[in-house]
Formats: sequence, C-alpha cells, structure tokens
Amino acid sequence: MVIRKEHALALLNAKSQEEKGLACQITIKAEEDPYVELELQNLLEQGNSPIEYTLTYWGRNLVYILEEMIKKGLIKHPSEWDDRFRWIGSEVIAMIEAAILSGGLTGGETFEPLKQRGFAQEVHEEKKGWFKEINEYGKAIYDIYTKAKPRLVISKELGSYIASMPTGPAETKMLPEHGRFPLVLESMRLISFSVPNSDVYTLSGLGQAVQKVVQTMAPSLETIINEDYMYALLKVLDSGMEALTPQEAEVLEELAFIDAEGNILPAGEALLEVYKLWSEREYRPVKTFNLETLDEELLIGIEKVWEKNKTNPEIVPTAEEIVHYLMEKPLKEYKHLIEFYGRMINQAMGYQKKEELKKKWAELFTIEDLFKHFWEKGNQWYEKLYDTVKESLYSLEAFELVKSEIDEKTGKTVYKLTNHGKRVLQDIKEKGVREITSTGVKAISITKTEFGAPNYHWYEEAVNEHLVGGGYPTKSGQLYEELAYTVRRLPNLTRFELMVLHKIPEYGMFLDELFKEFDETLKEEIQYAVNKLEARYILDVLPNNGIRLTEAGKLLKKALSGVPEGIANPINPVIVRILQAIKQVGNLYVKEKRVRILPKNWEEAIKLSGLDKETFEKEIAVARLAGFIGKTSIHESGLEVLEAVELMNK
Repeated sequence: MVIRKEHALALLNAKSQEEKGLACQITIKAEEDPYVELELQNLLEQGNSPIEYTLTYWGRNLVYILEEMIKKGLIKHPSEWDDRFRWIGSEVIAMIEAAILSGGLTGGETFEPLKQRGFAQEVHEEKKGWFKEINEYGKAIYDIYTKAKPRLVISKELGSYIASMPTGPAETKMLPEHGRFPLVLESMRLISFSVPNSDVYTLSGLGQAVQKVVQTMAPSLETIINEDYMYALLKVLDSGMEALTPQEAEVLEELAFIDAEGNILPAGEALLEVYKLWSEREYRPVKTFNLETLDEELLIGIEKVWEKNKTNPEIVPTAEEIVHYLMEKPLKEYKHLIEFYGRMINQAMGYQKKEELKKKWAELFTIEDLFKHFWEKGNQWYEKLYDTVKESLYSLEAFELVKSEIDEKTGKTVYKLTNHGKRVLQDIKEKGVREITSTGVKAISITKTEFGAPNYHWYEEAVNEHLVGGGYPTKSGQLYEELAYTVRRLPNLTRFELMVLHKIPEYGMFLDELFKEFDETLKEEIQYAVNKLEARYILDVLPNNGIRLTEAGKLLKKALSGVPEGIANPINPVIVRILQAIKQVGNLYVKEKRVRILPKNWEEAIKLSGLDKETFEKEIAVARLAGFIGKTSIHESGLEVLEAVELMNK
C-alpha cells in the first residue's frame, strides 16, 4: 500500500466526481498510472469502461480520513506535498503496527515520521508525564490496510523485472530503476521498505513467492499471473483437468503451470503458494538465531576432542575436557573473544575490570593466565572458567546444536554435535569465527512477512556477519535463517539475562528505557542479553525498538518471578530435561497444578533424562532452589516452564 501526492489527489478527484454522480474518467494515458496503482490497492475500481474509476468502500474511507485530517490541520492538502512524499507506504504501516503492538506508544525513533504524516501525538497524563502515542487516524489507516485486499496482476514486463531483481535485503539505492515498477510492486504488497526512512528494501513474503513463480514459469503471454489463473489452477487441484474450460487449460499449459495431462508443474506449485499467501495472508512469526564467539570455539573444541578419542578412548568431550582444550591453545588464537570476556567480567566485577582486560590482553599468554588474573583467590579461577564453559554449553544445547548424554564406555556426561551443530561448524570453518547476532539473522527472517523490512542497523549487522551480500542472503544467511525455524529451543537464562527479563513488561517498553534501568556502563551487556532473549523466542524487538514479550516469554517470566537472582543459570536445558522426565513418570494433579512422583520412580526419571546420577542430582538441587520442584513433585512454576517450551517451538 502506497499513497504519494499523485495518489492522494487522484482519490480526492474520484471523491469529487462521485459527489456529482459521475465516475472519474482518465483520457490522458500519462495521468492514468496512479489510478491503476490505486485499483491494485483495492482503493479504486474500474467503472463501465477501462478509463473510468470509482472509489471502493476502503478508498472512500481513506478519503474521509484524509479530508478530516486536513481540516484539523494534522496534514497539509496533498496539492502542497512534495512529489515524492510518502504519506503511506510499507514503512509507515510497519511503524503504525509497531506502535499498536507497543500499547499505542510510538517510541522516539518513529514518532517524528508518524507525526509528520498526522498519525502521532504527544499526550500528557497527570502523575505519569508525556507520552508519544499513535492517534486514532493512524489506527484507522492500519484498519484499512488489514481489511483492503489488494489485487495481483503481473504483466510479462513486470515479471521480467521481478525475476531479475535482487530479493533483498539491500540498500534501496540498489533497487533497479524501471519507471513506476517499484510503486506497482508496493501497491500489490510485493515489496517492503525499512523503518523509518526506507533505506533498505526487500521483496515481501508474497513478493518472494511471486519471484519464484516467474523464475520457473514460461512467460509467454502479456499477463503471466492474475487471480483468474490462480482460481483455474485451484480447479485442477480440486477436481482435475476436466474441470477446466478449453481456454483455461490452454493458458495454464502455455505458462507451464500444468502439463498436457493436468499434472501440476514446479511453476504451478509455486503459484499455489502465492495463492495461499495472497488469500489467507498468514505469515510465519519473526524468529531469529544467535551465536557468540565462545559458543563457536566450543563447537570446534568438541570436534577436536572427539578426534582425540579415536586414538585414546579415555578422552571424551566432558565439560572438564573442553576446559582443558581451551587452556591448551595460546591466547593469541582467541583475539575475537576479548569482547565476550569483557562483557562477562563487566557483569560480574564492574566496568573498570572490563577496561583492565583490554590492557592486560597483550600481556597474558593463556586463558588460564587471564582467569587467574581476575579470580586468583582460592583457586577460584578454574571454577569461573568451568562455569563460563558450562554457560556456553547450555546455550548450545538450548539451540539444539549439541546434545549432552552418557557415554557408554566411560559413564561420563559428554557432548555431541547434532546435525544442526555440524552444519554450523562447517559454516565456521568456511567463514571464520564471528558473532552471529539476533538482529543480523532477523534482517533476513523479517523479509518473509507481509510488509517487514530490516532497519538499517539490522541490515548492517547482517552484512558485517556475512549473512547478506549483493542484495541476497548468503549461504550463511540462509543457514541461520533456516535454523531460526527448525531448531527445537529449550529455555536457558543466565543470572544477568534473568535480571534483564525481570525489568521488561509484556509490552510498552523501548530499548532506551531498558538501558536506563541499569548502570550506563552495562549498555553493551544489556544489548547482548536482549539478543539472547530474542533468539530464544522469549521477546521480540520491534522495528521501532519496542520490546514485547512473546507468549512463551510471559510464561517464563511468571515461572521465574520468585527465583533468587544469585543462581548462575536459574533455568537451563538440563533442568528442562529433568522436568520433562519427572512429568513423564509422575502423576498430574490438575487441581493442585503439580505433578507428583513416587520414590520408586526416581531411578526411571534419571534414566529418561539421559543424565548421569551426579549431574541429575546437582541440577535438581538448582531446580528445587529455583522453586520448580519440591521434594516429591513438580510445582506450578515447573509446569509453566514446560508449557513455555511448547510455545517456543510452536
């Protein structure tokens, strides 16, 4: 949906003619373009002849809103607009939706662009202060957008343009020039632009589906995709070739949607996907993924230890052996880890220690030296290093990249790479160890939505992490986008991440407000915590930097509300496995909202968890301290954790 000066004037002209009982007639071909685009948006419809246009129900509503806003001085008359001013566009719809999802609040980043269009205002509430809110007109525009179903008509020339253009995300200046094609694409919701200034474009979820069609079909007619073709193809799917008229069969065969026997060809399969998105408008939620540099080092380490196991069966990748692997390598090979350790030390000891780390890095030779420098008393350095490794192993298991299980030969808990983990390791070998941020991956996954495009800094992160390049997701980008939707997530929170989660309401908070809840020196640490929480599908960061808890996030926050903040990992994949095992062997008492386990069933629970007895007992002690488990039962909070697991993977 896109309304510029020429579109607004065309709508006002149609309204003026309607009041006279006339249709709007376009006799000059050069003036017809905005009317055609408005018809594609379902705001105008053709009258008795191809040159006549009248307002649709939604077009009439839009004109009423525009006229009322002009009268109230919220926006100037379209005749005074700049020719390229975008009153409504995909980026404006995204800003409005983000405000609605943020409880009506726009946030600082999108307030001015929305106010400039007459869709936002500042409101004062006694004892609460000033708020920047979306107004009734912004909500009304969004209502029209969600209810006005656009048309889908692709000409041979437009199809060629779509087939050859980069899908994005890419900078808008990379968009191929071809007259009004970008406006036509946006009219049919096939392309989206970024919040707030349209710096980045991408083909939308529907646009990418259409591109797949035009790249596989035979574009032999002047119109290569339209609604009639889709309906005819549905007849084939439902009733077979005999349901088609001779003309319909000829068209579908000529465009390579079906063969002579009525079998649906690849282009036809792609067109059915287009129909599904166009008619149902159901898009997947935005999910993302995250890896820190230490996580990647441990994936490399696990493989190296398993290689040693081939010549010495006593060596297996336990947490202790992985720690030894890290200590065997010289510190100079870990230069990419300086920021990771800096954030960890800042969380534990303060900003000055983080600055000290940067100076000490050049003087130290091993990871052991590094940890001894900061935690030298009582051999505490090894405990801290071990805890750091365990924290990363939890994170890897939470993303289904590794699996901990009992080694049959040694009886120890060891770590094995999953198929997902092996694919990530291969990417690391090809592209090198580098951070994979949730915003970088989200720059790709958001493009499959109806009108989502990444913010410019999301796009920049994706480029820097080798996830996007040349206007397309790279091989790495495609991998991490795929993992965002295929891994089975398990809840995992560090002590610091829990502190951050406790500060976030269900909606209505923005990133800059979250930063103010902590010491200013912790801004980087908070951003990384948000990265992790978003990648685990506990929260969403909206295009206006609003933060919104997912349904799983709401449940987890409730379940963890009474957990002491001193626990290092108050919820982790191992605890979840224990809860799942106990639930499987226990008895559910619905009224009490708990699962009871008989003493005789504990051994079976240990077996089902896949953990050795020592690890099971150690983690169940943490689960009891956190309040998930009592002496003989899973409490309500534990059941909420298990429910959250299902929501995270729905």
